[in-house]
Amino acid sequence: MKWKSIFLALLTMISPVNLSKCDEYYFLVKNNIPSEVKIIYEGENFKENIEIRVQTLEETLYIYPKHDSGYDPNVYVYNFLNNGLEQIFYSVLSGGSGGYSFYEIFSIKDGEIKEIFNSDNFNPNIDAFYEGEKVVIDYQGELLYLDGSNSSCQEDCSLNISSVNTILPYYNIQLNKTFLMVLQKVFAGYSANNLGYISSLLEIDEDGYKIISFGTLSNFSY
Repeated sequence: MKWKSIFLALLTMISPVNLSKCDEYYFLVKNNIPSEVKIIYEGENFKENIEIRVQTLEETLYIYPKHDSGYDPNVYVYNFLNNGLEQIFYSVLSGGSGGYSFYEIFSIKDGEIKEIFNSDNFNPNIDAFYEGEKVVIDYQGELLYLDGSNSSCQEDCSLNISSVNTILPYYNIQLNKTFLMVLQKVFAGYSANNLGYISSLLEIDEDGYKIISFGTLSNFSY
């Protein structure tokens, strides 16, 4: 139908494909109904009382993230669920030398808001130990490796694995679906002595996530 073609053309113009940092843009939470999402907060540098406001043609919805304070809060929209709609990806920086961030994903369908991912809940069973200058990582029974020879540690060189350090949305063009690449820092003695990262690739669904791949990243600074 001609009206549908015009509508879809308009959506193409107002829905960014390459999403960069922004405060508001349009996306779908109901079939063929464009919606505006905007992040609201108080404070100049350190933001507090962060809210996510979703405005449809019919109603205004408010999302209150669990991590409602921090630096540089942002919202993006991605297709995680392949249900014809898009989901809200929220991030906020903790600040400090560790460079940690917090992430939440929200699904909105027929006016109902559901949190389908929270980085606080990502905690696979991981341990690490030395074999000479090699770092061996036990990732839930599977072994991974990193080079520990570039460590600048002089005294207490015990190995540590961070909680979620950062998350990079990963778009698979063949599947037309977005996954999450979760990075956890591996460091010896102190956080700045970074030996590399553990990378976990997650598939998101309505009930949470599934780890579909994992590995290590070295000679990489984020």
